[in-house]
Amino acid sequence: MKLTKLFENLSNQLQGKTDDHEVEMAITDLRAIADMAGKLAEHLSQENPAELEGWVQSKITKAADYIESVYKNHVYGEHDCGCGSAARGLSEAASTCCGKCGHKHVKGTSCPKPYLTGARHCRNRG
Repeated sequence: MKLTKLFENLSNQLQGKTDDHEVEMAITDLRAIADMAGKLAEHLSQENPAELEGWVQSKITKAADYIESVYKNHVYGEHDCGCGSAARGLSEAASTCCGKCGHKHVKGTSCPKPYLTGARHCRNRG
């Protein structure tokens, strides 16, 4: 199933319109992931292993990356210039183009890195 369909279903459910159970299944899966992750973190902190096998660390990293990607896409939507302003909850409507770093951000906040140049600079974006 495509993520756009999942998000559309979630949006419909939040608006009281449901046509299937995919959103409910996603919520159940997310709760199970959170529960297992908590138990695993507690187990590892009690066991305190010197290191983890490579495949274990790889799976944990991949799972964290997948969850973070879906979270950012769902919560922050289309804003993805790489500046991190959406992740910090900054409204692009209330922000201005920064000549120093090339990002749009609220005046007084620190300039995000990496600095943007060329077509990626906020002055050059549409």
